[in-house]
Amino acid sequence: MGWVDPLPGGRLLLHRPGSVEVHERESFLTGGSFLAGRSQPLSSLTLRPGSGMSAAPTPDGGWAISDVTRMWTVTSDGTTRWELPEDILPGGIDGLRIRGTPSVSPDGSLVTVVVSMLGSEPSEPVSFAYDGRPLGSQPATDVLLLLDAASGEVLGRQEIAVESVDARLEWHPDGHLVAVSCWGLWRSWTTHWLEAHRDGLHRLGGMSMGQAVGFVPGSSRLLTVRRAENFAADDDVNELAVHDTRTSERLALFDPGELLVTPDSADRTDVHLLDAAHVIVAGDRRREDGQRWEGAHWLCDAATLRPLGRLRYSRCPLYGHVQPLGDGTWVTRHGSRVHRWSLP
Repeated sequence: MGWVDPLPGGRLLLHRPGSVEVHERESFLTGGSFLAGRSQPLSSLTLRPGSGMSAAPTPDGGWAISDVTRMWTVTSDGTTRWELPEDILPGGIDGLRIRGTPSVSPDGSLVTVVVSMLGSEPSEPVSFAYDGRPLGSQPATDVLLLLDAASGEVLGRQEIAVESVDARLEWHPDGHLVAVSCWGLWRSWTTHWLEAHRDGLHRLGGMSMGQAVGFVPGSSRLLTVRRAENFAADDDVNELAVHDTRTSERLALFDPGELLVTPDSADRTDVHLLDAAHVIVAGDRRREDGQRWEGAHWLCDAATLRPLGRLRYSRCPLYGHVQPLGDGTWVTRHGSRVHRWSLP
């Protein structure tokens, strides 16, 4: 059994060891098929073991695929549409590195991907990104590329960071905004939000020490999370924040440690955007007697981030993962059991 991510159009992306599959949401979740694998996938792709290969589906049954050094797209029958060339950016190049998984816009017309172009001139080996490049080569600059999904034509470029190890991309449900979060060793997450359209990319704002969770549906607001990683003296705070991406104003701020009996459990917090009005905060909470941890989930207001109450589940203890399904419902998993929930 794998795990799922919601996709536009009532679909789910199932991650299995060595493969990814697209399923119709309701048929996948009905009649125990989530556990038993009874649902037939709409499309699937085998991932080469040990290659760092990952993929995002396109609405027509194809895939946008990457490994550490290559990014390409295929049709539903596996035919290659186009491949990103190594000389996609000008300058002295020692090699192309792909950061994270490409991301496809909700309507399937655009693809975003983060690339690092490694300089060919020697320098001191200052990089912490152990990705196979020669020691002593120049530090890389990360660039967000906006590509035409059908042809691979570069529609926009935006320099975003200095040599990250991983990158996560989040599209607004309307397809007009994209958030990119890059993680670098000893630098934590850096997040930017941008307008994305066929005329190019336009950076609207950003933040350091925070990762994008998702855009609040029906608005231009972005939910972010900052986790205490203790890389520096000012890096000991856990924060949820809501930003107006049009003005870069921070509209709300909340410390999830307020929900926990002891603040030393705050770094265990996960944050999930449920719908336009609600956020689920999942954390490990030490019991009042201090003897053991227990899983706990809270419902928070998506606008103010203030807690609305602790979620009480009727059928299973809560130590497991939370996954919103894109329709206001969510699933939790406890061992081999999977349960789907909705608000009253």
